Amino acid sequence: MAQPQATRVSRAAIDKASPELSGRISRLRSFVFSVGDSLFLITVGILAVTAMRLIEALSWHPVLTWFIGMGLAMLVQTLLAFAVAPILGSIESMVPSMPVAMICPMALELLEMTGLDLEWSGSVAFGAAFGVGMSLFVVAYGFACTKSLRRASCLR
Repeated sequence: MAQPQATRVSRAAIDKASPELSGRISRLRSFVFSVGDSLFLITVGILAVTAMRLIEALSWHPVLTWFIGMGLAMLVQTLLAFAVAPILGSIESMVPSMPVAMICPMALELLEMTGLDLEWSGSVAFGAAFGVGMSLFVVAYGFACTKSLRRASCLR
């Protein structure tokens, strides 16, 4: 008895049969990935600031606190990036999250050295805002690159 054959439909066949549907699916996929990237960067910002605050609570020497706090924030970021790499992609998750994990805790410490001491809720909001800022930067950079490549006739 013959087994039924599964029909495989290629991406090109979908584009040819229904270009409108293909375009909508592509835009939806881009939107979902952008939301995922944004949530990931917000999470990294919050956890980086939390790591720094936890190390700061030990009341060690400030320089030791900065080194250990930033190291812990980078470790958390690296583990998170490896965790989401199968979903969001390794480069797409690792590269933008590195500056968030490095700069965000240090910017918080700089604010504290200038006399602006944020409480826990303010620190968490600062980390989330830093993640949103990096997410907006990545989106703007992507649009600029796409526009540049279209102008150079590299993209349709």
